[in-house]
Amino acid sequence: MNTKFKDVVKLFQKLPGVGPRQAARFVIALMDKPEAELEEFGRAVANLRKEISFCTTCFNISDNPDVTVGAPTEASGRSLCTVCLDNKRDQAKLLVVEKVTDLDSIERTGLYKGLYHVLGGAINPLDGLTPETLRLRELEARIGQLNGKNVELIIATNPNTAGETTSHYIREVFGNKKGVYLTRLARGLSSGSNLEYTDEITLKNALDYRK
Repeated sequence: MNTKFKDVVKLFQKLPGVGPRQAARFVIALMDKPEAELEEFGRAVANLRKEISFCTTCFNISDNPDVTVGAPTEASGRSLCTVCLDNKRDQAKLLVVEKVTDLDSIERTGLYKGLYHVLGGAINPLDGLTPETLRLRELEARIGQLNGKNVELIIATNPNTAGETTSHYIREVFGNKKGVYLTRLARGLSSGSNLEYTDEITLKNALDYRK
């Protein structure tokens, strides 16, 4: 097989959940595209980190590139997302999810009106994901900034092994903190499922009957 083809396939395999066969299909599909479309695709990927940023507070994808916070730092130029900028959101509720796609699934229900915190994954040492590699320190800092004000910390990690491990860790860290009331999405979610693939009615029940 062509060496260049194999090199590009290996690049696609670096994406989460993409195996060699799927990566090869991606490359073959791209080879059928017009040159102009490939150039547009390449520019979009090359400028990804320049044009799209994470919210400096909750780590959602930011929709407001012109709104920046803080002094010039490594995060300079990054912005708040529309959720964090919305003063009508319930500041006393903070829902913790693994990924931005989980956040998006919950937002589509239109039922949750609080704030979010995106961890960037779940504790899974086999994949190199430990409490230190997730955004748990940032979560602790956000809770600390509340200065003892009451907040409901809603754990919305996925109901699988990694998600349950992360949930347990969060309970260990925040369970005895003053003003923090811990809840977990109800078992409307089946074991082993993922939030981003869950239908809106199931998510509604999980939110309504959290405990």
